[in-house]
Amino acid sequence: MYHVKQEIIDWLLEDNNPPVKFLTMSKIIKKTDDVELDKVRSKINSYKPINEILQNQIENSYWFDSHKKHNYKKYLGSYWQLKFLGDMFANKNKQIENAIEHIFNTGQTTSGGFSYDGTNSSTIMCLTANMLKILIYFDYFNDDRTQNALEFILKNFADTNGKIRCQPAGLIPSCYMTLPKILHALSTIPNKDQTTRVEKGIKLCVERLLENMIYKYIPDKNREFLKANYKVGSQQRIENRNKILEKEPNMKKLPKKGWMKFGFPLSYASDALDSMKALVSANVKLDSNMQDALELIKSKATNGKWVNENKFKSPMYTKIDEYMQESKWITLHALEVLMYYEGLKIVD
Repeated sequence: MYHVKQEIIDWLLEDNNPPVKFLTMSKIIKKTDDVELDKVRSKINSYKPINEILQNQIENSYWFDSHKKHNYKKYLGSYWQLKFLGDMFANKNKQIENAIEHIFNTGQTTSGGFSYDGTNSSTIMCLTANMLKILIYFDYFNDDRTQNALEFILKNFADTNGKIRCQPAGLIPSCYMTLPKILHALSTIPNKDQTTRVEKGIKLCVERLLENMIYKYIPDKNREFLKANYKVGSQQRIENRNKILEKEPNMKKLPKKGWMKFGFPLSYASDALDSMKALVSANVKLDSNMQDALELIKSKATNGKWVNENKFKSPMYTKIDEYMQESKWITLHALEVLMYYEGLKIVD
């Protein structure tokens, strides 16, 4: 049982962050008064970061530039604003609806996936997973275009037994950072709509995360391999990697240092806390391979609060959390994970 002080809960319930207040009321202390919850929910879009993103929208439709090649502009393009708005539990309005139409019209390819420049060849799995999660959050699940995005993920992930086209340069077989994104998206699908293919996709994500103890997925010879293959062409590098992995299938795995630093919001990257939160979303039962990640989460708390260790290097329209300062968002997420896997007791 994880103990959290009442003063931490009171801090999360402060009025200056309506979405965190709403989520704390509904998920942590389990408020059931719909009138009270609706009152707080109605104020979510007044939260400064949400308001500033919406104020920077152009023609009530897009951000930065309307051309399809600018949707992925870090971190000013339309893709990122929709992701940030969804991650902060913004209430859907006409501006958000128009922005969703914009990315459908300019960002989704004929394959169903979303592309960083609007072309099929530039379709990205992690981007598509991010957008699928946001589309479902904003109640677009039954839209045919959302179904096309889902089909892209199922065809290119679940149906390929978890293979992700994006190939890292080192000894990691495919993009591991995408797994929490896919798991978040697929577990957001209503239970009644989770087909056997969706269930397979979830199962693949969960298995791979657990077999790597969530954040320990870097082969111990990865740096050596990168150094030796620095000037080798991509195809030859893949062949060299496959030979090593075939020869040493049980290579020791090291922690991904970046995953040991927690941040909010996240873009294409992931971390151990976000991955554990994805496992919670998928209702995955406690497993011994989660233990190190849970201990890592608990070790990050200082006086019952967690800090934001993630720093965006590209410009944004708003500052959601200060770098290396206490974060209500990360504290909330940590408590959600700990409550699910260890139980939570509020103490004086």
